[in-house]
Amino acid sequence: MEDQKYKTTRQKPEYVYLNQLNAASKAYIVRVVVAEKGRDILSSKKTVRFQTLLLKDEKGNRMRGTLFGDQIEAFDEALQYLGEYDISAAPIKFIDEKWRTELDQFPYQMTFGSRTVIQPVHPELGPILPNYRPIASIPRAVDPDEKYDVVGVVLFVEEEPRKVEARDGKRESWVREIVITDQSCDRSLTISMWNDLTAGNYFDKLPTWAEAFKVIGFTALKPYTRRGFSMNSAMSTRIIYEPEGEEARVVSDWANLFHQRLVDRQARVLDVRYPSENKKIVSIAELKQKKPSNTLQEETLWIEVTIQDAELEKVNAYTSCSNCCKRTNLPMQKRYSCSSCLNKECICTERISFKFEASDTTGTMAFTTFNDDTERLFRKTAAEIYAIKESDDHNAFKTIQDLLSSTPFYIKVGPTWHLGQNNVLELSSHPRS
Repeated sequence: MEDQKYKTTRQKPEYVYLNQLNAASKAYIVRVVVAEKGRDILSSKKTVRFQTLLLKDEKGNRMRGTLFGDQIEAFDEALQYLGEYDISAAPIKFIDEKWRTELDQFPYQMTFGSRTVIQPVHPELGPILPNYRPIASIPRAVDPDEKYDVVGVVLFVEEEPRKVEARDGKRESWVREIVITDQSCDRSLTISMWNDLTAGNYFDKLPTWAEAFKVIGFTALKPYTRRGFSMNSAMSTRIIYEPEGEEARVVSDWANLFHQRLVDRQARVLDVRYPSENKKIVSIAELKQKKPSNTLQEETLWIEVTIQDAELEKVNAYTSCSNCCKRTNLPMQKRYSCSSCLNKECICTERISFKFEASDTTGTMAFTTFNDDTERLFRKTAAEIYAIKESDDHNAFKTIQDLLSSTPFYIKVGPTWHLGQNNVLELSSHPRS
């Protein structure tokens, strides 16, 4: 009876959700998916090595998980990216406000101790392998939460990381680009690796990228469509130097069979990446023969043309915000607060656009120039052009007509972002005298 008196009863763990956990939680089981699995990195003082996980439950609650030092290797297979697990007896620790990030929905993080139990929900499925997709199959309509695994042949690797500053100037990042291709489409894909992934240790197996067409896998990439279509590395991205699986085998076999095709695609990429100091001038007829399949997003061409029938009626003069170019009907030079760009120190100023048919000996092509380009083309300021248009001064415009019809000029031509987004080739222009 005395022994029974002092016997303690262990509390039975109960299933809970992440939002029910706090630093006092002991006897619990939580079912989560490893939604993100960061790379192991050193702390800012380079004294502690750690790895960050993002755990999500079925209600969408999320909590940071952290592994330290040797735990990173010890738990590598136990906590796989996108794996679903029942976790119990993992210590829950408070996160001081100064250390919280956008990952932290709650002021707590899950750590992993010697008594922590991790049980896969579907052990029969085995290890979680990359789900490589052909480049052409990646959706262009972007879901911000979706990430994709791709495998391809490397055509180009940026030699050194580049520093990129945020628009507000308060933050800087590092980026390094890799260009790959595969058998699913004629176009290449640019992958931007960011920050820690630009370090040399991630690229030490690509010193001979220009000579050897290596097949490389990339996991958990996020599509980026603001500048055509490319992909960015994310928290869980890994570079796989020896990719396995059916898609990797298909790409490798294709690369072995079509070596000359890879040489041609690489040459086009290198022409854009390392442009000649001389302008690459083509005729309008040659420009019209360009197709999405043989055009790169960053490609730049030049045509030498004149404008034989410039018309004042095709000049559009209007007033707009000096900052964002949003049209306005306010008096000229009036200072005001723009409701579009939210700038409080805007000025109502002149803006000009001009539609015209450019011609050379092989044909004609329609273009539209806007403010700065129109000023360069007419060799007059926007205010001067605005005055000519408003007064319908055909005599003054005759001088511009004579100049445009008798003096050849160059137009710098390149594809719009629709090429990468929709595989549609539309050309934008920038005239140069």
